[in-house]
Amino acid sequence: MSSAQADKPRICWGVKRGKRLVCGEPVTDEAIIKEVEELINELKGRVERHRGKLENASFIDELIGLLERWLEEHKEDKGKKVREARKVVRKMIKLLRRLRRMWVETYWRQFMELMELLERNAIDVIVTGENNSEKSLTAHLYNGDVAVEVARVAKSGSITIFLTLSKLEGDDVKIANTFSNEKLLKAIQYGWEMTDGGINYKHPAMVTSQPWQVVLWPLCYPGKIRMYINGMGINEDGVSIRWRLIANDHVAKPKEDVAKEVKKLGTERLKAFMAPAIWGDGHINVSEKYVKLYIGLSKYDLWLGIIERLVNELGFAGPYSNEYRVEVAILSSKAVGLARAWLSIPDVKELIELGASLPGGEKLKRIIELASKEVKELGKSSIVIPGTNISMSIDVRGDCTVELRAWRRDEEEALRLVEELNKAGYKAVKCVYKGGHLILITHANVRDSPLKPIVCKKLSDLLNEARNEKRKERITKAMKNLKCFDHA
Repeated sequence: MSSAQADKPRICWGVKRGKRLVCGEPVTDEAIIKEVEELINELKGRVERHRGKLENASFIDELIGLLERWLEEHKEDKGKKVREARKVVRKMIKLLRRLRRMWVETYWRQFMELMELLERNAIDVIVTGENNSEKSLTAHLYNGDVAVEVARVAKSGSITIFLTLSKLEGDDVKIANTFSNEKLLKAIQYGWEMTDGGINYKHPAMVTSQPWQVVLWPLCYPGKIRMYINGMGINEDGVSIRWRLIANDHVAKPKEDVAKEVKKLGTERLKAFMAPAIWGDGHINVSEKYVKLYIGLSKYDLWLGIIERLVNELGFAGPYSNEYRVEVAILSSKAVGLARAWLSIPDVKELIELGASLPGGEKLKRIIELASKEVKELGKSSIVIPGTNISMSIDVRGDCTVELRAWRRDEEEALRLVEELNKAGYKAVKCVYKGGHLILITHANVRDSPLKPIVCKKLSDLLNEARNEKRKERITKAMKNLKCFDHA
């Protein structure tokens, strides 16, 4: 394309030629053109926002500094997994220094040339995908050894910006087996493979921008690990480095085969499997005491039999679905119990503690925090709703009618509870209350449901324990209003 100033960049459909795309037919759909222009504007905005870090390579220096500090803090640690982790961290530092040199000497200049050409509309913008909720729309730009992809992600609508940098060589690291049990190691590998893991030429592989994950994953695949820096992401809140890891001494199984193996695991191995699954595609909330696993709709069929076991054996609730993913969650004391179960398995405990000590390991720190939480026994006025894992308290109102109540700060979590209760056959409603959300089953819906004998039994227990005459009177009236005595 001519380097003269143009009114608009040439926007064309991509055609594969070698490792890169070239321009094919021009894009004529105005909606797609508008979407591409929005992607390009987002690229310009993020580059300007992070120009300082990009120009002086401080995003690389910061990570090198964190890793060197970790090495210094753990130089005397005799643990087998820490010993192997030090090998990986040293290799990471070596590759980062190589990246820094090439970034300063070549990549930054070529990237700025690309941005200047873009500003002058003197570069082809090559498009793949679609601007709908089913398939991501991606704009591709090339200059020298730098390739830029700006994508509107299908379903979520978020924008990702990724730079692929050519001529970055990888290196190998040899990892010793530090696991006490091969069957346990297999369960942990399955956890990676059902979530973040991939396959590269029949070998297990991982692509990640999380430094802790770059260290933990190789430890779970003893043998020769090939490590590359795959490129970098320009995110809304900073710049990240993306790594590609390949376990060359292992043969990968398709996810369908892995799912079949997971279904055969015993309950204790299933818990071990869930640890890396949550590290990869989960969320841990310490203050609300829950653990969630997110499953993309494309993987849902693979997980069906596993989800059934998570619900029946480990106490997970769900599944809950929205337009682009499915969630299962384990709540309250059961979530604390799962975190404690992970820490009771020595190999898993070592991985969690190691990951928590590494840069970006906040998720693993939260597992340790969750395991230390005190678990309150079910309150005297609480019951577990049959067919669910939900605990609700019995509230005797001023008019001596009865409500079942549960409170959640998070609205999404409250809506899930309402959905689960309604699915189980109870008529639940939600309202805003005290900075959060109150889930209710009203007096009439308790009276006319299988909950009535359970609530009546609990009220009878409370009546027998009551010492205050007014309280006894109120509970008795509530029981009469609920018709507890009709068939006594």
